[in-house]
Amino acid sequence: MLLDTICAVALYCQRCGQVHIQDVPYFIGQGERVLRCPNCSHEQAEIALRPQKGLVLRIPCGVCGTENRFGYSMQQLRKLRFEKIYCHGDQFELGYIGRWQTIAEFLDFNAAEFDALHPGEGDNFMAKQQILLEAVNRVHDLAEARQFSCPCGSHEFSAGIVEDSILLECVRCGSYAMLRAECTEDLQRLLPGMELNFLQPDMIWNR
Repeated sequence: MLLDTICAVALYCQRCGQVHIQDVPYFIGQGERVLRCPNCSHEQAEIALRPQKGLVLRIPCGVCGTENRFGYSMQQLRKLRFEKIYCHGDQFELGYIGRWQTIAEFLDFNAAEFDALHPGEGDNFMAKQQILLEAVNRVHDLAEARQFSCPCGSHEFSAGIVEDSILLECVRCGSYAMLRAECTEDLQRLLPGMELNFLQPDMIWNR
């Protein structure tokens, strides 16, 4: 029996929101290999396979910007069937690692559960993820360009995901704004010069 793959990974693309299962081959050559999204070719991760150390994954988080490193020994990989991969910084779900069939079954189950909770919207399962990630990217770009301004005068913000919205929080005073990211109309509002309704930090627990 010839084994040519060591495991499979399925990572959410931080650009288009799609998730695809990809094999990780036993022989990937020297150095690191880049995993790209099959849909939009965006770089998702770097992988390296070391004979003595096992598999090393480097995955950036599009939400908080953390560069995540994950290591798996050869012994762990032989036993691993399914595991979720989370960002070390904000616990944002980045994807999955394990056996191809197990990951595929989980993704199918996820889609079925979404369809059960939201009848008639099953086809929108990935579309919603795509919109949310695109919104994160746009908010990041706008913040980098200093397009957001807090009433206190600060242009420095942190961002996080709360259900179908992005929480934009002022680093200086803690005031925050909630940006909806449920549909394409929400994306169209994320433009330079957009007005934000900032609330005081003690109001976030009273929403």
